[in-house]
Amino acid sequence: MKDWSRKRKTDFIIGVALQIYLLFPWVQHYTIYGYLFNTLKINDYVQMYNKTLLPSLKEKSWGYTKMSAFVFLIIIILLMVFQLIELMRIYHITTNERTSDYRGFFWIIYLIFFSIFIDKVEFVDYSLIPAYVEVYMIVLLVFLGLWILIDAMLDTWESEHQILISQLEEQEKLALQTKVKILEERYQEMLKSRKVVHDMKNHILALKNYDQEQNWSGLHEYLNELSDDMLEYNFHIWTGNHMLDMILNQKEKDAQNQNTVMQIDTEVFSTLPFTDREIISLFGNLLDNALEACEKINDKERWIKIKIKKKNLLLYIEIANALEQRPKQIQKKFVSNKKDNGLHGYGMKNIQDIVKKYDGIFQYKVYEDQLIFMISIYTDMHRDCY
Repeated sequence: MKDWSRKRKTDFIIGVALQIYLLFPWVQHYTIYGYLFNTLKINDYVQMYNKTLLPSLKEKSWGYTKMSAFVFLIIIILLMVFQLIELMRIYHITTNERTSDYRGFFWIIYLIFFSIFIDKVEFVDYSLIPAYVEVYMIVLLVFLGLWILIDAMLDTWESEHQILISQLEEQEKLALQTKVKILEERYQEMLKSRKVVHDMKNHILALKNYDQEQNWSGLHEYLNELSDDMLEYNFHIWTGNHMLDMILNQKEKDAQNQNTVMQIDTEVFSTLPFTDREIISLFGNLLDNALEACEKINDKERWIKIKIKKKNLLLYIEIANALEQRPKQIQKKFVSNKKDNGLHGYGMKNIQDIVKKYDGIFQYKVYEDQLIFMISIYTDMHRDCY
């Protein structure tokens, strides 16, 4: 019941209470079922009515009670049918099925027959009817009316609540989109600056050369190309972490240059557990290895698939790439086939050290045509860093 709505909880609780109330023996010592059973048994609803509700009334006056006895029998049958339908309704509530609301219609029918019954009883002698019978029927009438009113109020409240939730979700969505757009604009500006700083020495040398040769047209053309290159740089937000996004964008560009299809499946994170240095080392080494493996492929498709997901406290990283041939391994360690292997193994060791630092799990699977690296880290054990 924890995930039930207020209306569903209310309907269930009141429905169960109503079942108990309707099983209470209120016609002398009879329940509605006992009264109906005995009526059918003697096959005389007038006799059953008078002996049960009007035992002090003389038999010669029973003819005046025929109408009120009939109306009372109809009320008993109505209550019995209502209880059975409500029992099915409780079952549908527990199984989370939609139910039709018939209570308003039943309440009107019940009120009509109750009014007719009271009117016919007064015609004979109102004081002869036991007080608890009338009280029972009035309490049931008020009970149903209040239930219908409470449900109507809860329907209104849940409708307004749902509208409010939808508005808040829409506002959060717009706010997130705005934030991502601002971040993207800031990152683009930042990368333009970084790119200029990185290549500034070469640019200055080129500009000095044009100046010394007094090649003004060449100088003008070079400046135009430089500014166009700065302004047209395309930066994509993959995760929201500026360092990881820079690596993914750069490696995607490198993959395009070597005719490798790179698929990136990730989402925007609020935080990641790594420092910028660790992000560069971890993802830089993994993606460089994947690019190098794809570069060796000549007769089939080159591809790299990157998946970075965070569900609750689990950060999952998966990088898969195509292979030309199965890599060599000695004692479950990869053997490089590079000529210059002085730094062989340090890239993979750095990856494993970073994962180990965060108590993560590092796994890989080697197939004939692909290699898959998998990293799992529970982020609650460590302080997250942007």
